[in-house]
Amino acid sequence: MRPRYDPPTACMHYFSESIIGAIGKEYTIINLEGPKATKENFEKSIRKGSPRLMVLHGHGDKDSIAGHNGHIILEESNIHLLASTITYAVACDSAQELGEIAVKKGKADAYIGYEAQFMVVIDPTRSSTPSKDKNMKVFIKPYATTVLSLVTGRRVKAAIDDTRNVLRSLIREYGRYGVKDKYGDAPLIRFALYWNLIFLKGYGDLSSVVF
Repeated sequence: MRPRYDPPTACMHYFSESIIGAIGKEYTIINLEGPKATKENFEKSIRKGSPRLMVLHGHGDKDSIAGHNGHIILEESNIHLLASTITYAVACDSAQELGEIAVKKGKADAYIGYEAQFMVVIDPTRSSTPSKDKNMKVFIKPYATTVLSLVTGRRVKAAIDDTRNVLRSLIREYGRYGVKDKYGDAPLIRFALYWNLIFLKGYGDLSSVVF
């Protein structure tokens, strides 16, 4: 699910383009993007396609995830749709409660998410040209690591560990002397990477695999 209606959702929409390009020829992708990221389409696509892996973007809170224009598409009332799935939710705060609800009530095999805001540092001068935003590219790497680890058969725990290792490596790289910092963004990037490292969590059977 890839809503795109404001700067944060546009950022994550861009993040996912590289993943779709990398795996789209090998796997069937249900791509609910932009205005298509509605609750009706979300529920219909799950019932019809029975996906094993779901990657969800959107604004979130502790117990829900929103799609197009901030309308909720996933909450406790329809959490059963995640049964027997592995879900990676890049939605602020959603893992606080929704992660456990997905596993205990929704019978999801595993849920990966963030227990606080998912942080990205962007270059505001590149808002219309994200491909030229060097700051944003830093955060694509750990995001892509989670998805690619899962689709290549890594267990959920291994995928999370892979992502944490990438985050730690980037944190070291963006240390005081690690990179050229023309505009003084390195401390903010380092903090955001550390924040995402701390709040990345997995729930359910962490030995689960997608295939």
